[in-house]
Amino acid sequence: MSHAGPRAPRRPGGIRRAVRAVQGASAEDRRGCLVVLWFVFAGLLLLASGLAAGVFAIQLPGAITALHDDTVRRADAERVQGRVEAVRETLHDADPAWTEYTPSVRFRSCGRTDTVLLRDDSADEPGVYRVGQTLDLMVDTCTTAPPRVRSDRIRDELVGSVRTDSVGLGVSVAVFVPLLVAAVRWSRRQDREQERWRVRRAQERLEERERERERERDRERDRS
Repeated sequence: MSHAGPRAPRRPGGIRRAVRAVQGASAEDRRGCLVVLWFVFAGLLLLASGLAAGVFAIQLPGAITALHDDTVRRADAERVQGRVEAVRETLHDADPAWTEYTPSVRFRSCGRTDTVLLRDDSADEPGVYRVGQTLDLMVDTCTTAPPRVRSDRIRDELVGSVRTDSVGLGVSVAVFVPLLVAAVRWSRRQDREQERWRVRRAQERLEERERERERERDRERDRS
């Protein structure tokens, strides 16, 4: 059931009220708000840079290892050609969802023909691998490790991963460490100031008690 009548006047929006409140605040209150905002911003930046540094520190060793493995295989492994027999599509239910394309390659090495699913060289884009496609493979005949694809695209991705993780780690640490040092120093300074305040308050109480004793003695003399 609707109400017929004049509408109540609209109240100013939250942002407008906040702006008016800031404009009407005293200079000391404004400085206090700025200090609070600065500490909130610094805390969020400290948390974000610390998390980023941790993520990059975890990813970088794996990226370096993969690049080193590709470098060693390019120098020492046997180079053969293989034919893509099939491409397996795997849908990963993530946010967002993505599809992984893994080639099954048939190749001949050391007088033997094998068909291997190259899980370590899968792609996340369609069209990278096609049935009937010929791939350059690096086969390590000294171990049972599966062959790897010799590809400039993969090489560029490995180099890019190492570069991105290195730069990200450096930037994150460059932001995180100074903020952490500043936070520790500020915390210690606050502790020292708090301790000085407690000592000063204790001295004031002692002085107040001493004055009270003096007044008691004065009253005792007056009565006598």
